[in-house]
Amino acid sequence: MPAAQAQPGVPASSSIAELPAGALVVCHDCDLVSVRRPLAHGEKANCARCGSLLYRRPRDVVQFTLACSFASLVLFVLANAFPFLEFKIAGRVQVGHMVSGVRTLHDEGYGELAAMVLFTGELAPLVIIGCLLLLTLPLALGRRPAWLAPVCKLVARLKAWSMMEVYLLGVIVSAIKLSDMAELVFGPASYAFGALIIVSTAALARFDPEVVWLAVEERA
Repeated sequence: MPAAQAQPGVPASSSIAELPAGALVVCHDCDLVSVRRPLAHGEKANCARCGSLLYRRPRDVVQFTLACSFASLVLFVLANAFPFLEFKIAGRVQVGHMVSGVRTLHDEGYGELAAMVLFTGELAPLVIIGCLLLLTLPLALGRRPAWLAPVCKLVARLKAWSMMEVYLLGVIVSAIKLSDMAELVFGPASYAFGALIIVSTAALARFDPEVVWLAVEERA
């Protein structure tokens, strides 16, 4: 991947006010203040003093995030449409779906806990997937979405509330504890849910609001 050095030095005080927001970048290793300059796709900027990485512009962020978001939406639908677990006890079979735990908690009188599980395990991930699609699909089609700023803020706020990994870990722990009392069979939804965690995590890891803003400027 090509590398470039950021332009070192702080501009004169008279010209600092003329710089746009975010035009300066500080090295995390040597504290050198440099002027941020535009990068080409796949290029990265290193500190002129110590050579540490300052910032980068990955390739195909919009296309990669769009593909992962669309795959996440498909996997989300599959994870909720098919059985998650099957319990076989004394010849009786009980089928559990993604929302079965939420329904059980509500029926047992734990309404607040059921709402929290529903929000962190279902609603927050779904909203994040939808927001990523709203951001990347218009850009992939060569359009400039007017809702870019509020949707980016919503994604940043919801990332901390998406806890599909915790949900899956709870299911695995419960399955291990029940394995001595019943025969457990993981349904198609469990595999779709595991793949959903991997794909959605990849989408969020690659998603960079700064790169998205650069893509918007290019289409302006």
